[in-house]
Amino acid sequence: MLSVIEDRRLQIVNYLKANQFASVNDLIEVVKYSEATVKRDLVKLEKNGLIRRTRGGAMIVDNQKIDIPYLLKVTQLKEDSGKQYIATIAEKLIKDDMVLFIDSSTTCLHLIKNLSKFNGLKIITNGILTAAMLSEFTSANVSILGGSIVPKRATINGSKAYNDILSYNADIAFIGCRGLDFKNGVTEVHEGEALMKKGFRKQANKLVVLATSDKIDNKYMYQGIACHEIDYVITNKSLSMDNLNSLKKHQIKCLS
Repeated sequence: MLSVIEDRRLQIVNYLKANQFASVNDLIEVVKYSEATVKRDLVKLEKNGLIRRTRGGAMIVDNQKIDIPYLLKVTQLKEDSGKQYIATIAEKLIKDDMVLFIDSSTTCLHLIKNLSKFNGLKIITNGILTAAMLSEFTSANVSILGGSIVPKRATINGSKAYNDILSYNADIAFIGCRGLDFKNGVTEVHEGEALMKKGFRKQANKLVVLATSDKIDNKYMYQGIACHEIDYVITNKSLSMDNLNSLKKHQIKCLS
């Protein structure tokens, strides 16, 4: 459960995401706290890279490039109907006794409640919260990769985690993404996340990319998965004809 301070700051971030810019007075009205409190919150949020303070107010940093603290994302799971829809479609690819890779993305977190109906699953993940939730809500045999924990992101990556992936073989890898376009494939803001996806692809028979509508046609710095390495894309967005032609070219099956 979020603290009062975390909840207030989440309200500020969400308001700025919806409106791009807000004055201090606007934010005072939103959160019902004093000017001094709101200004302290803005200083902290700017330090975390979520917003940029301006004269008399604040603006959101590019939504696609920021890392909202992981636990703040998790508190909004039930509100994200797009990711819930994707998880329901992804479930159709799963059968009893499969070995699965599931990455630490919040999109993949939505799969967890769908996995409780399966027997004999073995699941490997680089997500700390993902592993805890799988252990709590499913009967799966759960393994978590070893390596360095990324601050404030509840995820494990790096060369040690990559090498750990190579000790497993999986039927299917389910991954989220920061960006997906049908020329470059899956791209990430962080090199470590891209490396994890490469490892999952290498050791899985099939790779499934779970991509909400805001991820489609976006490209970031680090290459994770090339288009020809993707077996399925599951999205809540109707794709353009050009995108559908690209999928056909790369023999990617789209489920939506």
